[in-house]
Amino acid sequence: MIARTLEWLPKDKPRYVMGVGYPDEIEEYARMGVDMMDCVLPTRAGRHGLVFARAEDGSIVRMNIKRKEYAEDSGPIDATCGCMTCARYSRAYLRHLFVAGEPLALTLNSVHNLHFYLATMERVRAELVG
Repeated sequence: MIARTLEWLPKDKPRYVMGVGYPDEIEEYARMGVDMMDCVLPTRAGRHGLVFARAEDGSIVRMNIKRKEYAEDSGPIDATCGCMTCARYSRAYLRHLFVAGEPLALTLNSVHNLHFYLATMERVRAELVG
């Protein structure tokens, strides 16, 4: 839909898309010519235990931190991430907080996701602008 809509919008005016999306989607929209986007997804996803990481091949991984597989995982959400959550807390600890119903889990997941989105857009901007 966005590709079809962009055809009709003036190229000399800012192009704004409201309420989108996952990190891989916003990368795609920026490359299509969307100038501005906003979305509640980074914090909403974090509050529900969904966090994002970048795989070695550069693709985006969606991780449900509530899963039992993270119960003893001493690594950060994303080893390449520079956020304070990844610098200080393991996947196991974040899972523990979430399963225990600690509100701190929601905050730490959201902090990571917001940082991930910002880093994603900085990378896309550098790629597009040069």
